[in-house]
Amino acid sequence: MKPLTTALIALSLTGPAAAEPEIAGTTSYYEPQAILNTMEELNLWLDANTDLPRSDIPLARVELVQPGADIAYEGQTTQIGQTVRGVYDSETATIYLVRQWYGETAFDRSVLLHEMVHHRQASAQHWYCPQAMEWDAYVVQEEYLNDHGETGDFEWAWVLLSSSCAVRDHHPD
Repeated sequence: MKPLTTALIALSLTGPAAAEPEIAGTTSYYEPQAILNTMEELNLWLDANTDLPRSDIPLARVELVQPGADIAYEGQTTQIGQTVRGVYDSETATIYLVRQWYGETAFDRSVLLHEMVHHRQASAQHWYCPQAMEWDAYVVQEEYLNDHGETGDFEWAWVLLSSSCAVRDHHPD
């Protein structure tokens, strides 16, 4: 699978007392409570395997959307589907996951985990640009997959380039 092609910003509950996010777009196959349970399992894994603290910002909403849906967030629009499996909108504290997301596979869960890493990063420190968070999020995602006997098979050169804050295609005269 190709890596995500847009900055993904993670989500996290702030702990046991945190308000639960609204869950939208689910089917009878994967109920909202199952998503919340998966999120807490991933939070516990992040607590045990990273130094990133849980975010102080509560997540407002998780929405499963149809493949091909255009998601407007943070002044841009992206289409969710084959390459973009999840998007986090920090302005509305909403995470969007492509509707085939069931959370049953390690890879599905790793997409949500990637989002959660970005959310923790965003509240833990200043970043020069949103894409600078990508490298660490992909590394954590790969570690999670490795712990579950899998790999993301990410294109690490692409991840490195997409994590850069450098001005692209700027050439001196």
